[in-house]
Amino acid sequence: MNPSSAELERTSRGANENAGIWALGNGLVSTTLVSYFAQSLGAQSAAVSWIIAAPKLVGVLRWFAPNLLKLGGSYRTTSTWAFLVSTVFLLLLPLCSVRELWPSTTVAILAIVFCWCMYHLAEYCGYVVFIAWLMQLVSPEIRGRFFGLRERWLTAGNLAGFLFAGLLGAVLRNAFEMDLRWIAYPLLAIYGAMAIGLSVLPLRRIPEPETTAPPGHSLIDDWKHWSGSRARWFLLYGTWFSAANGLFSTLLYIYPYRALDLSLFLPLTMAASMRLGQSLISRPVGVTIDRFGWRSVMICGQVLIAFGPLLFSFGTVGYIAGNLIWIAYALINVALPIAIVDGRHDRSAAPPLALYFAWTGLVYGLTALAGQSVADFFVSTQYRNDPSAYDTYFFVATLARLSAVLPLVLLPAERNRHT
Repeated sequence: MNPSSAELERTSRGANENAGIWALGNGLVSTTLVSYFAQSLGAQSAAVSWIIAAPKLVGVLRWFAPNLLKLGGSYRTTSTWAFLVSTVFLLLLPLCSVRELWPSTTVAILAIVFCWCMYHLAEYCGYVVFIAWLMQLVSPEIRGRFFGLRERWLTAGNLAGFLFAGLLGAVLRNAFEMDLRWIAYPLLAIYGAMAIGLSVLPLRRIPEPETTAPPGHSLIDDWKHWSGSRARWFLLYGTWFSAANGLFSTLLYIYPYRALDLSLFLPLTMAASMRLGQSLISRPVGVTIDRFGWRSVMICGQVLIAFGPLLFSFGTVGYIAGNLIWIAYALINVALPIAIVDGRHDRSAAPPLALYFAWTGLVYGLTALAGQSVADFFVSTQYRNDPSAYDTYFFVATLARLSAVLPLVLLPAERNRHT
């Protein structure tokens, strides 16, 4: 499908409005919020690891996302239903804080993990179908600018969500003598679910491709996309980076809560600041990708973000600096979908997207579970209130993330600037 300039404008407006509203809800209900929520109910590091890992493990099922088009009948219908189902599971999260509904705290925490998983699974499937939809409407020559602008809307929405969540938590903590986190966390989940539900409305603006039936495919057929030398090196990068992130993820969420004793306000404020920075640079990043290709942009981004954990070791100031350097995630976020489809401009874009995110999500989830043992090896439970006990862990985490740049460096040269 070759949309007219008017249709492309409608596509851009609908995609950007969807991004901003959805990201607002996503910012209100972040992994940081849910991990704090679970820890306030008594969750230990094992439960935090599951909150981080389990959504990625079930996310392997997103490989079937292109097949959902057979049920939905169109990109718009399939994406809409997937996002609405994710909304339902977010609305169930507040029930986990009602202790009378559960036989024990452990069961309540398991319910949090379950709802969190199902929310992500529905959202992942909706995302794969939605991005495949956009790939049919946006030519390779302008994808950098298109997704760069959409990334700006995503980060702006996240920023607003993080700020609101942090401020609400701070107000309830400071205005009342009693601990009202058990009210703040479920309330934010409700607000987030409402925003994500409303994000489907702008999808009506986006033109529907003439042919919506997905091509038949199998796992073997999908893997053929990754049989080329460039594709294999890129998949190795995704695997390596996901493993590095997963193995050294648990203490990144425990450190501010236990070692630094930070309220929810500062982590969410830093997340908002990070999103603000990403929003400001995402459009220029997209222009750079269109001119010079995605590989050099991703290499720069990977090197910069690798130093985040190392900065954490400098206490609260380092925690702030580490979050700010993660503004460089914008370089990877804008380039990633463009790199995965590698110039495709038809219905065949959906399977590579689904398979890449399913595989790397599985790797992240499995290594995040193993990350609990890694965390125990470097920082035993009795020392987790001591910030200095985390120094070696953060140093090794930095090396692991930095080494993930090697497959990108060794990636064969781009055939042209748009590949």
